[in-house]
Amino acid sequence: MRPLAALTSVMTTAAFHASASGEILDVNAPFVQLMRCVPGDDWRMYVDDSDRTLLDAFWIALFNQTDEVHQPVKFSVKGGEGLYEVRAQAVSDDDGRFSSAVGVLMVEASSGSTSRWQVDPSTGLPEHNAVLERFEQLTEADTAFVAAVVMLDDADAADIVRRKEAARQLLAVIRPNDMLASQDDGRFLLCAPGIGTAEAAQALASRLIESLEKSSTSVRVGLALANESLGAATLVREAEAGAYASSHGHYGFAPNEEAA
Repeated sequence: MRPLAALTSVMTTAAFHASASGEILDVNAPFVQLMRCVPGDDWRMYVDDSDRTLLDAFWIALFNQTDEVHQPVKFSVKGGEGLYEVRAQAVSDDDGRFSSAVGVLMVEASSGSTSRWQVDPSTGLPEHNAVLERFEQLTEADTAFVAAVVMLDDADAADIVRRKEAARQLLAVIRPNDMLASQDDGRFLLCAPGIGTAEAAQALASRLIESLEKSSTSVRVGLALANESLGAATLVREAEAGAYASSHGHYGFAPNEEAA
């Protein structure tokens, strides 16, 4: 079993597999989601200067003292909110060499809104409350966005493996500033900022459906364009109505919207 697979089989938090130099080799869905809040592709490059030495020392110690249990290190990220905590352990390859490490990255419970997010254990993604909060933030900022509800059919929704694969496929096609959440009933909720027209929303839905069809997952998608008169919960209900009104493998808009 691959190092990350062994770790994530018992843990649903943000996990990673990295080389001895700190290069990220593999990550799980929660790690991808968390990193959308951090600027840049290499999260270690963006650690505040005051914490960088501590984090580097922690990383070096993993491979110089592989038998010791290392205390987790807390650090902040430039341009990010909250305090992060990293825990990692060196792992050996087939030749017995310690050339990589697996670990988890967490946000302190007291840090901002993240403390209110619950995790869907079947996919490792945050539950819908995380995206509902994002809807409210964008509405207050008068930013255009589309809400998309992705529904797996009953057979796929009951299969944990299917839900995990669906999460992986969706994360592969959404944009860095999009936010994806899931629940154990097989529904995914997506917030896509900057999309304010029916045409753009349709293109998004087509990408989502196409990505899931690659793994033979039966799905329908509902769309609702942001409206300042609609609260977050109502927006989701509108998108759900669009999904229920569509057939499998297709998308539908909220009943009060017209797809151009």
